[in-house]
Amino acid sequence: KCEEMDASSSTFRVDPWRRENDKGFGCTCVLEGGELFEKAAVNVTILKDVLSEERAKAMSGRGRQGIAASGGQPYEAAALSLVFHPQSPLIPTLRADIRRFKVGSREWYGGGCDITPVYIFEEDIRQFHKYWKDKCPSPDVYTQFKTWCDDYFYLPARGEHRGAGGLFFDDLEPGEVDYDVESFARDFSNGILASWSPIVEKRRSMPYTSEQKEWQLVRRGRYIEFNLLYDRGIKFGLKGGRMESIMVSAPPTVKWKYQMVPEKGSEEARLIEVLQNPREWV
Repeated sequence: KCEEMDASSSTFRVDPWRRENDKGFGCTCVLEGGELFEKAAVNVTILKDVLSEERAKAMSGRGRQGIAASGGQPYEAAALSLVFHPQSPLIPTLRADIRRFKVGSREWYGGGCDITPVYIFEEDIRQFHKYWKDKCPSPDVYTQFKTWCDDYFYLPARGEHRGAGGLFFDDLEPGEVDYDVESFARDFSNGILASWSPIVEKRRSMPYTSEQKEWQLVRRGRYIEFNLLYDRGIKFGLKGGRMESIMVSAPPTVKWKYQMVPEKGSEEARLIEVLQNPREWV
């Protein structure tokens, strides 16, 4: 489906991998240099290992019952993640993942889907949020996951949120909420692409300037900053994980410019205002 959307001769490179001692396997798929996608990356990961003390403390500290803070318990993990970095600065970056973590007889689900725009089209952001609100088990669940997303994707050193939000959820345990967690996780996974594709079709043919492309590259710097400084999954993966799969989410081109402050009243300044003050889009 993604190759069809890209509508170019570019295809996904499929790179299966396997960890030593049968501790896990997966597949990393990357499409680069397409018409729509400057880079699209999809990861599937299956792991079986033993909890380190550091990981166990982090999990038990978030309130996961049945996790010994000293570590040593066997665990199973399965995850699907994707990041789409578009060529056009008028199309937002899409990030999504879904994961299942099991220790003993207990299991937890987590995931999320959010967009990181470079230019603000309010109707696109509202459409994206309405789509996910309708997918949630209830309006209250959407509010909870939307707030969680705003809180998680925040760069305190910059005083900015990474993007325009979406959903983020973690530690959902079957039987602990009043909806079917596994069914929600499946519906969520199957709906990821449809949350973003209408925006793509609306914006992909719109012309953009070299200045707008330059702004996109600068804003991607913030994306990298969040991933390396604050993202829990990447920080966990950097401690012994497969580097090519971990860093595949990075955009292919990025710039950092010293003290690049947008002109007051510009579309670039409007983006900063939105990132500093999250909105209720629906």
